[in-house]
Amino acid sequence: MSKKSVLHSFILISFVAAILFTGCTKKTSAPSKVESVESSATRTIVDQVGNTVVLPEKINRVVIASVWPLCSAYCLMYGTDKLVGLDPAIISAAENSMLIKIAPELSNLPSSFSKNGTLNAEELLKLKPDVVLYASGVMEDYDIATQAGIPAVGFSLSAKNFNAVETINSWMELLSEVMNESYDTSKFVEYGNKIQKLVAERLADVKEEDKPTAMIIHKYSATTLAIPGTSTWGDYWITASGARNVASENKGTPQVTVEQIYKWNPDRIYITNFSDAVPDDLYKNTLEGYDWSNVGAVKSHNVYKMPLGIYRWYVTNTDSPLTLLWLAKQHHPSLFADIDMDAEIKTYYKEFYHIELSDDDVREIYTPKRDAARGIKK
Repeated sequence: MSKKSVLHSFILISFVAAILFTGCTKKTSAPSKVESVESSATRTIVDQVGNTVVLPEKINRVVIASVWPLCSAYCLMYGTDKLVGLDPAIISAAENSMLIKIAPELSNLPSSFSKNGTLNAEELLKLKPDVVLYASGVMEDYDIATQAGIPAVGFSLSAKNFNAVETINSWMELLSEVMNESYDTSKFVEYGNKIQKLVAERLADVKEEDKPTAMIIHKYSATTLAIPGTSTWGDYWITASGARNVASENKGTPQVTVEQIYKWNPDRIYITNFSDAVPDDLYKNTLEGYDWSNVGAVKSHNVYKMPLGIYRWYVTNTDSPLTLLWLAKQHHPSLFADIDMDAEIKTYYKEFYHIELSDDDVREIYTPKRDAARGIKK
């Protein structure tokens, strides 16, 4: 072989080797570099409890623990793809509400990580969540999650002084921070503001003595009768909708005796979906140890189960503007005679949830089943 041919062969072999070496280098180094960036990229937010929380840059796996009403907002904003676990009380509400029509897959999400309101760290870790969302009233969730090495974000129950219409707005803002994905809530906020203004203006000239007295039963069983006083969702609902809270002498939601209720003698009684009780239980005295027969609201058959729409209407949720309007119409029907509540609910659900409600659906919202209280600690 000539020197020229040898030289050409050497150059060709060197060129091929260079290509092969470069290709191997790209295959082995590039993915490891990307994986390193993805696993270490974090960001920091401050939640409504005041804690600074370090979160992954991208959230892919979400567990909603004690902040039960947040699920309605979460599904409205981000669907269900990233949800990997829900507290049992969220699922029981969903299965007995309109939320299941929007997101039937909620029934199949894991819930065994929470039992009777207490998180199980071992079961929680199996879900491999990027974040756990909890309510400010259940700081045990924060302790258990963070001790297990999982970031936990707190949502405050009193973020807006228990104004349920405005609280859900603040929760949605924080949720968009957590997910690191913006969501336009302007129409939702606008509707809530419109309803608050409408109700306040129509009630402005109502004298205090002309307002009915009302009471909300938060929990009701053979051993528990819990009635919300001030600094509660119950007090907000009653006063904002033009009634007087008979339990305003108390703060929070203490247990009371039936004798105390005799003294209060409310004109109207509402029962939340955190209890499996229904109005007939009061009308027929089905629980041993209680006699409701002489209470004004019972005698006049003005006992109501609070509706369950996209979620339980007692606490803040994405139906909260409807709750305020419904209660105002209950307390002052003549001032809100022009409001067709059924039509309002249908229009709202079509606008914000993109579902058409039937007349039967609306009746179902007004008359929740006992099962909606499943998963709640008695």
